[in-house]
Amino acid sequence: MTRWTGLLLAGALWGAAPARIEISPENPLLFGKGSRQALRVTAHFGDGRVEDVTEKATVASRKPAVASVADGAIIAQSDGGAEIAASWNGLAASTTALVQWAGAALPLTFHGDVLPVLTKYGCNGGSCHGALNGQVGFKLSLFGYEPTLDHEAIVRKNDGRRVNLKEPAQSLLLRKPTFAVKHGGGKLLAPDGDDYRTLLRWIAEGARMDAAREPRMTALRIAPGSAVLVGAEAQRGMLVTARFSDGSERDVTRLVKFQSNDESIAKVNAMGVVTAGRAGETAVVVRGPGLAAAAKIGVVTKRRAVPQVAGFNFVDQHVFAKLRQLEIPAAGLCDDATFLRRASLDIAGLIPAADEVRAFLADNRPDKRARKVDELLMRPEYADFWSLYWGDHLSNTKQLLYNKGPYTFTQWLNESFRKNMPYDVFARELLTSSGGMFDAPATSYYPLMKKELDMAAVTSQLFLGISIECARCHNHPLEKWTQGDFSGMAAFFSQVRYKNGTGPRNNERVLYVDFARQFSHPDTKQVFQPKPLGDPVLAPGNETDRRELLADWMTSPGNPFFARAIVNRMWRNFMGRGLVEPVDDFRETNPPSNAPLLDALAKDFIAHRFDLHHLIRVITASRAYQLSGTPAPGSEGDTMAYSRYFARRLSAEQLLDSIAQATGVPEEYRSLYPGTRASQLPEPEIESYFLEVFDRPSRQIVCERKQPPTLNQALHLISGDTIQKKITNSGGFLAKAKGRPAGDVIDELYLRTVSRPPDAGERRLALEQAEKRGHRGLEDVFWALLNSREFIYNH
Repeated sequence: MTRWTGLLLAGALWGAAPARIEISPENPLLFGKGSRQALRVTAHFGDGRVEDVTEKATVASRKPAVASVADGAIIAQSDGGAEIAASWNGLAASTTALVQWAGAALPLTFHGDVLPVLTKYGCNGGSCHGALNGQVGFKLSLFGYEPTLDHEAIVRKNDGRRVNLKEPAQSLLLRKPTFAVKHGGGKLLAPDGDDYRTLLRWIAEGARMDAAREPRMTALRIAPGSAVLVGAEAQRGMLVTARFSDGSERDVTRLVKFQSNDESIAKVNAMGVVTAGRAGETAVVVRGPGLAAAAKIGVVTKRRAVPQVAGFNFVDQHVFAKLRQLEIPAAGLCDDATFLRRASLDIAGLIPAADEVRAFLADNRPDKRARKVDELLMRPEYADFWSLYWGDHLSNTKQLLYNKGPYTFTQWLNESFRKNMPYDVFARELLTSSGGMFDAPATSYYPLMKKELDMAAVTSQLFLGISIECARCHNHPLEKWTQGDFSGMAAFFSQVRYKNGTGPRNNERVLYVDFARQFSHPDTKQVFQPKPLGDPVLAPGNETDRRELLADWMTSPGNPFFARAIVNRMWRNFMGRGLVEPVDDFRETNPPSNAPLLDALAKDFIAHRFDLHHLIRVITASRAYQLSGTPAPGSEGDTMAYSRYFARRLSAEQLLDSIAQATGVPEEYRSLYPGTRASQLPEPEIESYFLEVFDRPSRQIVCERKQPPTLNQALHLISGDTIQKKITNSGGFLAKAKGRPAGDVIDELYLRTVSRPPDAGERRLALEQAEKRGHRGLEDVFWALLNSREFIYNH
């Protein structure tokens, strides 16, 4: 089969012929002789598919004396303009390259030419010379965050032995990466390669750096910013443009490091060509000195017609647009029984009672799902469940708050959610409260042993969705945050002080504000002024509570992090996976799976004054939330586009409370009132073997629950005493049901556990067991239901 026959067959396979081709970038501008601009040729098909045909197309310059074409790049030769023409499969396209200042090559700079090479090859990465202590006596700043120190380390330290100005080719900076001298990192550079020549020329020109005049890279832009590759091994080339501090831009495609977040979905080579793998979506990350950017890459391996689906609200507009883009079919809607159980667990942390299931299934009103959500939001279990969630994230434990602290803090949390306190007010109360921990429980946000740097990390992670902990010791290896950014956040908490209470109450501490106190870094002793992440340093007045400034900035409708972080957390709690995952790891190199949806949710949340009830109504009213957990054919591999409801195991408290409710036997906790549920426990120190086995967190660190299945969990459900004792308890449902018809009891068992009636086959098998073993047979049915995946999982 010839090359052209193969192309024609491929076109027939996908059902559309190429309609046009396009050259990117459009009308590039090149400065200096020898400057380069990478180019890509893409074919656009009638069905919307885009294919990179750069390697297959013929590309030439009409004026090679002005701008020539070689190795997939335009190369500047002399001042003027040159038409660059491409042809493929009978189609043609052209663009014009403009060349200026081509009388000579522009001088190389340390910031713009040398640092990118070091970053591209990982020399300043965390596993090489960018490590905390460097490697074999050579230390570079991580990813080039400190260019002045890097230049000093290369040119002057160790008597300048790494560069040889008299014989540049003999410089250790070149001999090691070419493996002319033994090098722990292996052979990285070829002596005939562009990057080698860049370093050689820079050394020959004196290995200079003019920190005041050299422009620095300030941003990276990837084209395309997103793409969908159709077909196994399909390819798409990426172009990367850098913006510099002087306002100029230039192509840096060959100077950046490319990396795929999931190589099983898409691989990327050193030149930015992405190759499709399995179906799905991932991000391709590009890194320059102190900078990173990402592009979303989707892969469709098998084309299929995805039917249009009627959405219920704006959430569905974005979810189903993504599914159509990736050609993933959506599951059908879940039935009423499934919705009731799902919403009850997600909103109130508890399965519905049997009578509640009967009433809901008998309700014929078209808006009954929305009505049920409203009802659940008003129930006391809602406040209990979300107080538990935030207690986990706010370190509500006597290990940090002493004996009474967790109880008063839990009461405050419960009251906040019972009243539906707006989320911005909730955050402000926690950040700015002062007074005694018993009279002003929100001050428990500040545990005594957590200092300014700790509070900076916790606050950024919890309320902004940003993990800056790495920047405590060094600049962040995966993001733009520096040690200065970290210290600037810590300075907001410098005025927080404590004193002992004067009354008789045990272990009470009082938080007060010391207006004169500055933040001095514990290691360097440098004084830092408060600085919000991504914003300029503030200059607070002498009588200003810096925490108020932080709260003002954080809860402002224009804050780029606050609303997005909480809607992402809530989305994860209702949908099983965050739009950004992990939920506290927002960064350029970890882009959202559906950025338009995240932005729309945040905008709507702000417009409704940070109303959590409204946000929950929006999510639960969407078709996406109400999809079945059974995947549609062709969507089985989807783990991030929400083509179905993602099942997840009940949390420790959800599971224990649901077992207690189903059996009619409350759990007993030492020193607490009878009938107390697991979701009402104020602290993790209250003894419960069941909760420990099912991964109740200690609350001493802020993190999401992982909930991995373990052998201990399985054994405890199968043969432990929690389920067995409740099933056989003389005060439980089954004991009280003695004498009732077995069929009625079986129907009730299903309603009490999996929140639906049994089907005919299930009812017949259960009746057979009851006929064989009598009451013991009903105990067996109950035990089986409580151990079923349908009971243990929210689905």
